[in-house]
Order: sequence, then structure tokens, then C-alpha cells
Amino acid sequence: MMRQKLALIFCGSMLLHSPTLAQAVPEGMQKEASGASDICGVVGQNALAIREKLRADPTIDEEPSGSSRFETYFSKVETIQWTVTTKADAAYPAVTCVHLFESGGGTDMNRQMRCDASQNACDSLFLEFQAHDEQIKRQLRGG
Repeated sequence: MMRQKLALIFCGSMLLHSPTLAQAVPEGMQKEASGASDICGVVGQNALAIREKLRADPTIDEEPSGSSRFETYFSKVETIQWTVTTKADAAYPAVTCVHLFESGGGTDMNRQMRCDASQNACDSLFLEFQAHDEQIKRQLRGG
């Protein structure tokens, strides 16, 4: 049920890209990527290494994203979705994940991101997903 809800929300919302999101990411929201990153349990030296691990993991399915900008992967065992940018996106290569989980009687979410593109492209992608997350939170609250 949660995976179905996550898939429907993201497949519909990831198609939008707003150039108005290209503003500064708030202080403390990012750090320089050096070495391996753990993106919702998948560890790699960079975004492309994480993508290769996603593709190789039998507990993770790739599903159509509805956009040439993204590849989308879903965990078969947890409510986690990973989105990887393609060469069609300015923030290539990047990977982000969102994990939905039950918390205090409701549904909560956690997002992680690794972006190996330019600072401006990474900031823009972060802000785009931040806006999607707000939309998801409103939908989860029934709003």
C-alpha cells in the first residue's frame, strides 16, 4: 500500500521542472561530497556507482519514471524510491532517495541526495525535490 502510494505520488510529480526553483539552498543543508555516500542503504563512491548497485540488487526494481530526466528504482522490501538523473538532466550524475515510514501514528519521510554535478545544478535539483516533498507531505496529510 505504501509503495503504491509512493509510486503514484512520484510518477505524477517528477515530470515538472520549475526554473524558478534555481535559488540558494539554505545553509547547512549540503556538504561537500568526498568519498562514499550512503543513500538509503546503498553505498557508493559517487552517484554512478550507487546507480550500478541499484541495477544489480535483486531486491530493487527499475520502473518507468515518465521522464527522460530520471531513472526510478523501488525497493521490494521497504518503502524506498531512488531517483537517478540521466544525461538529459543538468544535475547528471545525481541520485536521491525518499523513504516513507510510519511514525507516531502517521506517515513520515526522509530524503537523501548525492549530486556530483555543478553546485548550481545540484542546488536546483535539491530545491525541485524539496518542493515535491512538500507536495507529498500535503497529500499524505490528506490536503
